[in-house]
Parts: sequence; C-alpha cells; structure tokens
Amino acid sequence: MKKCWLFAIATLLVPGLGARDLVRIPAHTSTVSDERTGIPVTIRIDEFLISPTEITAAEYRAVMGSDPSVYSGGNLPVENVSWWDAIRYCNARSVREGLEPVYELPSGRCNRRRNGYRLPTEAEWLLASGDDAKSEPARNAVLGVRDTKDLPALMEIVKRGPSPVASREPNQWGLYDMAGNVWGWCEDWFDSVISYSLAHNPEGPSRGIARVVRGGSFASSISGWTKGYRTSMEPERRSRYTGFRVCRTATGAASRPPLEPEAKWLQAYNNRPAGLANGASALSPLLRAGKDATVSLAQWREQAEALRTKWGGLLGTCPAQIPRPAFRPIEVVHEPGYTGTLGSLQMEPDSSEDVFVMVPNRPSHLPRPVVIVPFYDVDASAGKNMGGRRFTPPGVRSFALDAVQQGWIAIAVRWFGESYGESYTEAVANLALRHPGCSGLGKWVADSHQVINYLVNRPDVDPARIAIMGHSLGGKMALYAAAFDERIRVTVASEPGIGFNQSNYDDFWYFGKDFLKAASGTDQHELLALIAPRAFLLIGGDHYDGNNSWSYIDAAREVYRVYGASQRIGYLNHHTGHSPTPEAVWRSMTWIQRFLDSY
Repeated sequence: MKKCWLFAIATLLVPGLGARDLVRIPAHTSTVSDERTGIPVTIRIDEFLISPTEITAAEYRAVMGSDPSVYSGGNLPVENVSWWDAIRYCNARSVREGLEPVYELPSGRCNRRRNGYRLPTEAEWLLASGDDAKSEPARNAVLGVRDTKDLPALMEIVKRGPSPVASREPNQWGLYDMAGNVWGWCEDWFDSVISYSLAHNPEGPSRGIARVVRGGSFASSISGWTKGYRTSMEPERRSRYTGFRVCRTATGAASRPPLEPEAKWLQAYNNRPAGLANGASALSPLLRAGKDATVSLAQWREQAEALRTKWGGLLGTCPAQIPRPAFRPIEVVHEPGYTGTLGSLQMEPDSSEDVFVMVPNRPSHLPRPVVIVPFYDVDASAGKNMGGRRFTPPGVRSFALDAVQQGWIAIAVRWFGESYGESYTEAVANLALRHPGCSGLGKWVADSHQVINYLVNRPDVDPARIAIMGHSLGGKMALYAAAFDERIRVTVASEPGIGFNQSNYDDFWYFGKDFLKAASGTDQHELLALIAPRAFLLIGGDHYDGNNSWSYIDAAREVYRVYGASQRIGYLNHHTGHSPTPEAVWRSMTWIQRFLDSY
C-alpha cells in the first residue's frame, strides 16, 4: 500500500496537469508481430498521459451536466455512454480546462497533435494495461463468474453492478481497473486482427463499422471465452457494461531501439553454409591485381568502367532519361497510416507506367527516405487492390506497405511486361518494334532512372536516402536498377536468382538467348561489384538462391573490401522456399534502416 501512496504523490507533482491528475506513460519501443502479415514490426509509442481510473459518474456530470449511468453513485465509473458521448466529453472537458479540443464533430476525426483530452488508441491501451493485458484472469480485477453455466449467479452480479473506481490494487503504472469493472472505449475502428499501418504511434483502420472496446467488465466471464478482453461495439451504442478513460498527448518521443553492436548485428546476414569454402573460384575474378598483388581504389574504378561498358552492351540501346518525368494522378486513397496516390509516371515521351506513391500521414519537417518497390503490378507490393492484375492481400510480399509502416515514403512500380502489351509476349514484341536491341532488363533499367528522376524532384524526398527492395522478378529489378544508378544507396533483393544459371534469364522479357553471347566469365557477381560500396542484401530461400549464392556474395565482397565496406554486403537464407519469411522481411527492413540512417 505504501508503494501506491508514493505513486499517487508522484503523479500529483507532475507539472502542467489539471486537478484530475493523469499518469504519465513513458515512450516505449517494442517488436510485435503484425497479426495480418505475420511480419515483426518495431512499434514506437510516444509518451502520453492517461487517467488513472475510468471516468467516474461524478466527473462526467461535472462536465456534461447529467449522468446517464444505469448504476448510481458518484465514485462509480460512468457507463451507458456511446463512443460519441465519450468524445463529446473529451472536447467539453478540454474547453473547460483551456486546452485545444481534439475531435472534429460531427465526423469524429481526431487530431492527436492537439493537447486536449481524447480516447486512448488500442496500442496505447495495450501499453498502459501492462501486466493486466497478459493475465487471464487479471489479478485483483473486478470480473464476473467462472461458471458459464450458472445464469442466476451472473444475474446477481449484473444486479450488483460495478465497483467504485480504484477499489483494487493498481497495475505497475499506477492505473486502476485496466482489466474489469467496465469496458473502455478506444479510439480505433475495430479489425478482427491487430495490424499496424504505422510503426510510430499506430492507429487502427481508416474506416469501419464498430470501435474497439477493451478490458472486460464486472460481468465478463473469467474463462477461455474472454478472447483477451477485446471486443467491439458500434460507436452510437450504449451499454451498462462500458465506460471510458481519457488520454492526452505528451511531448516526449520514443526513440528507435539502440543498434546492436556491429559484429553481432552482421552475424545474421553472414552465416556461411557449413562446408562452403571461402572464395569464389568458379566465378571470374573481379580484381585484376598489379605487380604488387594489390588493387587500389583508382584501379578498381577503371576496371568498373570497363564492366559498365560491357553490361551496357548486354542491356542494349534503350529509352533515354527524362530529367523531370511527368506524373499524372489517377486516384488518391486515404489509409490510417498513409495517403496513397495511384498515378501514371512518364517513362518515355509517349509512354507511361503505373506507380503507387505511399506517403506517411504524419507530417515531417524534413524530407523523408524513400523505398522503391518494383513488381509485376503495384497491388501486391502495397497490399491493396488498386485494380491491377495481381492483387494479393497484405502479406510477406507487401514490401511497400512494410516500408511506409516505418515512416518512409514507398513507391510501388509496375513492370513494363504488365502494360506494354496484352501479355508478356506482346510487351516484348512491342519493345523490339519500338526500341530494337533493347533487352527487357534494359527497358527496366531505363524505367528505373525515370522513377528516381521523379523522386529526386519531389520536395518531400531525401535524395541522399533512396532504397530499393524487390522479390523474385522484383529482386532482379532491384539488382539491375542499383547496379546502374548510384543514387540508390541500399538494395534488398529477395530470391532473384543471383546467378545466370539460377533463374530464367534466357526468357526474352529479361535477355533472351542473347545473354549466352556474353563474354566468357560474365555473371551477376559483376553487378554486385558495381553496386559497391553501397549496401546490398540478398535474401534466399533455397528456391532460386541457395548455398551457391554465397559464392556471388564472396566474390563481390572482395571489391567491397577495396572500399573498406565489407560489412555492407550480406546474405540471409531462410531455407523455406521462394516466399520470404516474416523474419526475413523484418531483417530486410532493419538492413534498410541501418544503412539509410548512415547517410
């Protein structure tokens, strides 16, 4: 009990609070699993203030002039209030205390940057509930019966009603009744799974039918039917079992988790397969040493220029760069974490390609990093049906959605094979008619230049922090774009088939049979070398990229060493097939963050 009194005294001394003191919950960072995609997401929640108890009937009456509760008593929690009643209380109390009202009525839109009262988001509620959210039943909670077959016992509890607030011990934050007594309204629209559209101060879906209600009530069963004391109600509905508590936005900000020591962090990206020798004897050497058996940086750059010339011949003569390509918006969509603009981006003077630009909704006074995500169409990368041919629900291939969760701008880019003709064959035929000698990958490299030219002309993009990430076809596109555009600083390629003999590069939408005519020893370890010293991560799954792919990383690492940057190239093999695992996607995002932050 002494501990509780000390905590109460501490909250009274927090400056800047009104007579009804709130508890300060410090900024917090944790890694959780997104229930929709299964991908780990590092969630950051800024410092916020929350009422130590549910709002009481007396407090509600003092602000609103009436008490709608079924159960009378000034120190009982107010109940029988709708979500709309709760936010009207928040605005009225803000005005009463000289704070900025947070809610826009009648839309219910919340401006969390204002300093007035509001409902907690579900993420804030989970943080504030602490141990109460992890135990079923929560210790000391005002909850209902264990026996779900005894209706008279339940009705006796319903007749008795809730307990006065703070009648049980608080949790570790000093908050009372986070489990039990009455359910609490949350800010978020309800989704059956907890998914994160933003990793920083996450919010729920942008629309819905019902709002989230958390915590359970005095009538809630203490059994396996509780479903984590998470449910939902339509926002206009009132119930004797549901009340609310209030929050306010504070000024503290959650920092990113501290970086692991370099050697420990890099280990996950450099687990050499057992029995695989160092070196890459099966591949042509990248460094041609002089008399002293060493290669200087100047010598390598001269050799690199020869490689670019050779590969330029393989790619062919393709459309020229457009310094400021035109962008025509087609549709704007508003999601809780981002605003997406589907648009047509000029790739040639008379030809455009669909892109989907996803910008985090939170304002930023600085230009943001950007992640380019090429794939067949924009839909799968964004995890959103935008009318393309290849929509799949959010999952492990929704790289653009993962990137915007991190607070970066993401741009999903459609491949020319989906648009240049009715199908891949017609697209390739049209390419040959329009640009004789231009390979399919050469066309993509030309298109990638236009994407970057567009991005660097946007005032909200940091041109020094551009990354690219792709899977399968998109992995090939990421590799080739980075090799021929030094503005790309970080690259992640998932299961591209890093060697010519590991995938279908002889299909004519890539190179066709012409790549067989390349000079002896030509292979894609040379492209990895051209990317050095910029960061490159290969993700394998033993479908296209297995143990043999380490030889390509080993070969290119020799060039990275010339730059003193051997830690900037890595390989992570999840050994589970073609699709990346949630952990592989999470580690890819961590790779991008670490190396973008170095610029």
